[in-house]
Amino acid sequence: MMTSRTLLAVLITVASLGPTSACSKDEPPTPPAPSAAVSVAPAVPSVPPSATASAAPSVSASATPTPSTSSSARPAATCGDKPLPACPLAAWMKGNTSPAMTAQDFGALATALEKIVTFAPAGVAPPYTNWVSISRDGADAARAQSLDGVKASCRGCHNQYKDRYRKEMRDRPIGT
Repeated sequence: MMTSRTLLAVLITVASLGPTSACSKDEPPTPPAPSAAVSVAPAVPSVPPSATASAAPSVSASATPTPSTSSSARPAATCGDKPLPACPLAAWMKGNTSPAMTAQDFGALATALEKIVTFAPAGVAPPYTNWVSISRDGADAARAQSLDGVKASCRGCHNQYKDRYRKEMRDRPIGT
């Protein structure tokens, strides 16, 4: 069984390898070779040298990090909070909706919210039933220049779907 420090060292090592190309839910990132955990982890300032030194002996070729035995376990995150890169949808939102909200650019908000309609996850059970209507309501509010209406749309979508989306498909390329 791995200690929390060992798991932290392995996760930091995986994160330091950078984003993988075309990573999807069906293609988890390949964990690094055990020797990489020892050689990369000490360079990360957030892990004290003593933590990586004590973690190194417990990582072996046969003891690669594996998710728990439940069928809903996911591989280590490939995006999210720093030091990981931003996830696709979060990065898109930060680059498109956030500046438009700050500037109260209702035209850009309407365009962005109409684009978000196309990001609705398809073919998942249970479906994200209200994603499209919430986005369209926000776009309509933007066209009516109602900042409160736009904020209510964003809040409604985030309250209903943000946690679930993060758990199920946060690394999914947008629009797929």
